[in-house]
Amino acid sequence: MTTTSRPVVVCAFRDDAQAQQAINDLMNAGFTNDQIHYSVNKGGGGITDDLVNLGLSQQEASFYNNEFEAGHTVVTVNTSDRQQQAYDILTGDGGYDVNSGSGQQTQYTSTAATTAPATDTTYATTAARNVDQTQTQDVKLRAEQLQPNTRWVQAGEVNVRKDVVSEQQTVNVPVTREEVYVERRPGSGQVSDTPIGQDDERTIRVPVSEEQVDVTKQTVETGEVVVGKRPVTETQQYTDTVRREEAHIDREGDVNIEGTDTDLTDQTGR
Repeated sequence: MTTTSRPVVVCAFRDDAQAQQAINDLMNAGFTNDQIHYSVNKGGGGITDDLVNLGLSQQEASFYNNEFEAGHTVVTVNTSDRQQQAYDILTGDGGYDVNSGSGQQTQYTSTAATTAPATDTTYATTAARNVDQTQTQDVKLRAEQLQPNTRWVQAGEVNVRKDVVSEQQTVNVPVTREEVYVERRPGSGQVSDTPIGQDDERTIRVPVSEEQVDVTKQTVETGEVVVGKRPVTETQQYTDTVRREEAHIDREGDVNIEGTDTDLTDQTGR
């Protein structure tokens, strides 16, 4: 438990509706509108310097500023005699302070010995109405977006194999052979000493030769097949249904609405 006598009580709320309830409860308990400060991030600067000026340490101010920038609501109550009561109301409605993260609670001691004023129901109701008129609330609109991601999957494969194919081939080979020819020539007319018929048993033999073709087979490389992969980029379309939130204004009674946002229309079309 952490004890402090600081006159400022500070709590953050993750839910803005809880912060509004805490403010209403504070006013019902008699805290005035001047004592309560309500901070919501509207895109402006931080609140560190303001909290330091209220008496918070730099570390405490940085903690609440981080909560403020994260979109949480920060409520401060300035009181010198009812710090503990304000702290109990804030934490009872869902608020947390710099010590809540470590499981500790803050114990406040009064800086002025005064008696808590009686509850003024009429005043509290009027003050709460004033706060409701001056404070604003955000309605956050969200929409779905398509987030494409790519991943590698196997689309198929290519197998390369060899088959033996038989075919008929014809080769023309020139070959040489010998032929016998007989040629009659006229005689010289001279007187022959050989009697007629003496050479009847004589035979002339002429050997005839020719070339023959011997065919052998040999294996030669006729080419090659190269298989590889290369990336190819293409565009694919993906269509899906997405949802988004739109804000619409419902009008009840005779209420004037000011603004230039043409996207927001009430049910009457005005």
